[in-house]
Amino acid sequence: MRVNLFKTKKGQVLSFDLLISITLFALILGILASQINYNTKKINEIREQNKMVGEAYKISDIFFREGYPKNWNETNVEILGLQTNNRIDWNKLKKLKNLGYQKSLVLLGANYDYNITIQSNAINWSFGKSIENYSTIVKINRLGILNSSIVHIQVMVLKQ
Repeated sequence: MRVNLFKTKKGQVLSFDLLISITLFALILGILASQINYNTKKINEIREQNKMVGEAYKISDIFFREGYPKNWNETNVEILGLQTNNRIDWNKLKKLKNLGYQKSLVLLGANYDYNITIQSNAINWSFGKSIENYSTIVKINRLGILNSSIVHIQVMVLKQ
């Protein structure tokens, strides 16, 4: 008679423990994947918003430079600027309106639509697109001098 010193047990291929561990692993993997996707979306939104803020400041710079040529008009303007003698020039604001939105967009090198508003007690001037129907709006406020009065300049960059 032969004695088998090493008894072998046959294991089950799919035990209950294996099923639980695979389920937990898949659950953790799914949560991790959804969290990575959520964080990627948030990072992209923040990047886009930062680009829009940079563009808003770039557009607002037209209030603090003269432009080129200094006494530009609708036909010879190369660089937009609304300032004369360190003050916002009312005549250049009129020229900007006459220039038109599309040409100003090209001259500014803007990648987004925009709206500019100048307000004080006596002045309420606006130029650009209406803010309706835009899903993302970034707004910056600056101060300037127009007609010897301090005015609030609001620049909004718009994205659909």
